[in-house]
Amino acid sequence: MRTGLLRQSSGGGILRFNAIIRCLVLFLVLTACACRQKHKEDGSATSALPQVELTDQTKDILLTWIDEVGDFHGTQSISEIKEANKEHVRVVFTNSNSVDPERVWVADLRQKDSKGGYVIRSMARSAWEELGASHRKSRLEALGAPAPGADAGPNSEVDAVIYGAEWCGACHEMAKYLKAKGIKFVEKDVDKSSVVQAELQSKFAKARIPPTSSIPVTEINGRLIVGFNPQAVDSALAAAKNSGAP
Repeated sequence: MRTGLLRQSSGGGILRFNAIIRCLVLFLVLTACACRQKHKEDGSATSALPQVELTDQTKDILLTWIDEVGDFHGTQSISEIKEANKEHVRVVFTNSNSVDPERVWVADLRQKDSKGGYVIRSMARSAWEELGASHRKSRLEALGAPAPGADAGPNSEVDAVIYGAEWCGACHEMAKYLKAKGIKFVEKDVDKSSVVQAELQSKFAKARIPPTSSIPVTEINGRLIVGFNPQAVDSALAAAKNSGAP
């Protein structure tokens, strides 16, 4: 009888021991899977947003900054940007193959980290474009810009061209302004065509205006207007109408 009890007790101990072993093995397997999953997620995040560094010595970059009235300007040199316009500067690393159409790199050129690099972060493209749009909206309100539909009659005396880029919010604002004035125009993208770039530079030379990387550049009957400048547009339109009057 005692021998039977010992066997029964020994058998129960073995079963409990095996159950503990199985639980331990299951725990280790789940932990390993979780670690692999976390590593995979971390790796994908890193590949989607690669680490970038911007210093005074960084080459192969294109910088876009916004002035006080919301116009975009381009340069390849940090030193060309005024202190008042350094807070939000878009950075394009021209030698990088990683491009996210929904996000852009924006640097604060007023601040450097402990290693001498500028503070840079990823921003939604729409948020970046809104920075310029907010300045232009305030300017239009101050100038009393015409409401959509005002002066909407087509004007055959005006020949207008907007030299800009697809990403340029100020260029789209210029197009809206001309439409509100009833002006037909042609849009040319300087980012997509070297021929368009050469054409614009030729017109700068003909008008004896120093070349600029700022856009939009709007041509109205041969008169070039740099940036989003409603007052200059109104003046050029008035001159065009007067020249066409009998």
